[in-house]
Amino acid sequence: MEHIESKIVAIGDSITYGFPYTSEGSWFNLAAKQLNIEHMNKGINGDTTDGMLERFYKDVLRQKLSHVIIMGGTNDAYAGIAVDEVINNLQTMAELAVDNTITPIFGLPIPCNDVDAESLLGQYREQIRQYAGANTIGIIDFYGAMVDEGSGRIKEGLHSDGIHPNAAGYKVMAGVAVDFFTEMKILLIDR
Repeated sequence: MEHIESKIVAIGDSITYGFPYTSEGSWFNLAAKQLNIEHMNKGINGDTTDGMLERFYKDVLRQKLSHVIIMGGTNDAYAGIAVDEVINNLQTMAELAVDNTITPIFGLPIPCNDVDAESLLGQYREQIRQYAGANTIGIIDFYGAMVDEGSGRIKEGLHSDGIHPNAAGYKVMAGVAVDFFTEMKILLIDR
């Protein structure tokens, strides 16, 4: 496969960072290393989409990037933040990226085992899908790979606490990201 020069940053919360491990074990670092893509992990434990937006200039726009993966919402859901506020933060980040010639990509938040938080996360996911579809923004579907379709919870054996993936879960997420980037590179080569 032809090598495409890319420098990618992922901005997000603890699930991007790789909690409860170090960032070296995160889905993002595992995928970027497998693909040999220059990368920076800007996941911060406990961050919300509001916090991500506040640091977007420093962590994303000031870097020399080709792509940014934006994935957040889990902490917002646990805090009960309204869907419109979360989606506005995510849309603003995507628009800022586009305005600065950086290709935005959304990571679809994984399921959590808290019923109330998962209800809000489901609403966030639906709005992310709609916005991304209307604006031709790629989506890495981590949710589909991590959800137990029967219960709507994280698949057994893939989480450490009902919120965060374990090492096996991060490997599953990395595989989803690798598949996404592989398809994206093929599309770039065909142009």
